[in-house]
Amino acid sequence: MNQNLTLYQVSPKVAETVFTRIKEFNRGRTAANGCYVISTSTAYRSYYAFWRIFPHEDMPLFIRTLAVTFDSSVERAFTLLQNCNIRLEVIDNHMLESYYSRTDDFISFGKYRGKRLAEIYYIDPSYVLWLANRFQPEQKRYEALVALAKQFAVVHFELTVQKRHISSVSRNVGQVGELLKELYLSVLSVRLQIDTYKPDFYVDQSVLAADRDGNRFVFTLKARGRSLSPNVLSCHSKKILVHEKLHLISAKVMSHYEKHGVCYTRLGYVKLL
Repeated sequence: MNQNLTLYQVSPKVAETVFTRIKEFNRGRTAANGCYVISTSTAYRSYYAFWRIFPHEDMPLFIRTLAVTFDSSVERAFTLLQNCNIRLEVIDNHMLESYYSRTDDFISFGKYRGKRLAEIYYIDPSYVLWLANRFQPEQKRYEALVALAKQFAVVHFELTVQKRHISSVSRNVGQVGELLKELYLSVLSVRLQIDTYKPDFYVDQSVLAADRDGNRFVFTLKARGRSLSPNVLSCHSKKILVHEKLHLISAKVMSHYEKHGVCYTRLGYVKLL
């Protein structure tokens, strides 16, 4: 990680904290297939941007803007890359400035005529995937556009398709019986399940979540009251949503296990803020 960067309006303390988090995030990740990059903001570009650099490609791929502050931009990049085992780097914006003005990514036909591929991918990724996989260019001038669309298709797979083999990222946390405190987790999935030990419909929530380092946790949030249906939460239970950020005040490590190459930590006695 090159920390000799020109960080516009970022205090040394914030920069040190963020770079430490990036280093932890990259633990176990690989650059064999290139990397994702955050370009720094400047006095003329107030935002941080998200790029994909492929190996053996001359031009980096602009994906989207992130935020106007360094720490918020890195948090957003962490979220985008939570199921991807490719490294995240930060580089000076001047190294990418010339690529903002590329002209081979404009659509000159169809409903998005005049727009760039990055804009279209942000609002309608299915259209870019159609360009990559279904569009048959009858003119040679469209071949470069299709090639770029195929790069966006790779990005789409890396950012949205959950990988089965990410054991290099996910690790077992704590020792069995240990009490963990102050866990900040992002919810990956939630499944409703019936407490079979009770005669009525007590609907629990089985949660899969990950911390900022990609470590996977599973735990059950018990129903706060009886439900009228096995498919509906009690009105007294807090509904947990996918992508929600949870603050666990404390939780006990009940067990560790591995499935499809991914390490999981099972928690019990969970206390939410």
